[in-house]
Amino acid sequence: MGSTPSGATARTWAEIDLGALRHNFDLARATGRKVMCIVKADAYGHGAVTCGRFLEAHGADAFGVACLSEAVELRRAGLHRPLLILGHTAPQEASTLADLGLSQAVPDESFARELATQARRAGVQVSVHVKLDTGMSRLGLPAQGPDQALEAARSVERLGELGGLVVDGLFTHFAAADTPEEDSFTAWQLENYLRVLEELTRRGLRPAWCHTSNSACILSHPETQLDMVREGIMLYGLYPDSAPRRGPLCPVMTLKSRIVQVRQLPVGASVSYGRTWRASAATTCAVVAAGYADGYPRRLSNRAWVLLNGQRHPQIGRICMDMCMLDVTGSDVQPGDEVVLFGQGGMSLEEVAGVVGTINYEIACLVTPRVPRVYLNG
Repeated sequence: MGSTPSGATARTWAEIDLGALRHNFDLARATGRKVMCIVKADAYGHGAVTCGRFLEAHGADAFGVACLSEAVELRRAGLHRPLLILGHTAPQEASTLADLGLSQAVPDESFARELATQARRAGVQVSVHVKLDTGMSRLGLPAQGPDQALEAARSVERLGELGGLVVDGLFTHFAAADTPEEDSFTAWQLENYLRVLEELTRRGLRPAWCHTSNSACILSHPETQLDMVREGIMLYGLYPDSAPRRGPLCPVMTLKSRIVQVRQLPVGASVSYGRTWRASAATTCAVVAAGYADGYPRRLSNRAWVLLNGQRHPQIGRICMDMCMLDVTGSDVQPGDEVVLFGQGGMSLEEVAGVVGTINYEIACLVTPRVPRVYLNG
């Protein structure tokens, strides 16, 4: 089997700046709290194993993933720090959780009872972090308002009595902490969480890991920073609200490709499927070896620009699965020249997301596995 192409030989590749990753991680460390690095979805498309190893070597206190397979991958890669599965795991995997030293999020008593039953049958103890629904209305023990908060505390106490489970954490997720107009709602969510925590503390049941702060809270809500903060999207240099801005974060990913052909088009020539772009004058067209199957969204067609030899050039015609085209009229462009599709020097992921009509998170996650990640400054 051949080796994975490097940036020198790949048709399209994503450069991952580990120096920028370290910078963003240090911003979370500056809170003075422990830092859980969220590396789900292959570290938001940046490469969970390499990023995880790098972050562990530089002091990450814990990691968060979405599912068991992601956790297993990190353990097999040699990561040793505490690791929390934020999403669902089948209770039948209790022994796997215990054997690998994984913590499991618990959203309700029914799931907890099933997990505890499986753990007792296997003769193991499973670490769990109980999730509270303080206002997200997604997963978690209902804890919206004083009455629900009191009942949530009683539920946590019952979970600790099941046997087979060790309640190591208590957490929640904010719905709109990146929206200043919703600060009163964020404050209400925090109040709901603290009601549960205060009741558990009064009963002598305060878990060791109490955490509510996501990336938006690390940046804007220090009052939410308890035992630990969860650094997700900001770890990769992207802002939680997807708004383009200058600020302290350093983008980590840059998507690059190459020119594979340069050709002259006469007046009236059309480019790509559907003939959505036509030459109003003689045009020099360059073909780039990247398309939507690499993670360069088709909805950017005729609306994007790239950086090529220090100059901006418009993308023209519909973006294809494996290729796209540029108008490079008047420039000296040759096959093999490097193109910045987005990232450092090119369109920001926030700009791309704005054109596509989505969020920066999705743009990073859409860069597909066939695109090799090339790690820099590590």
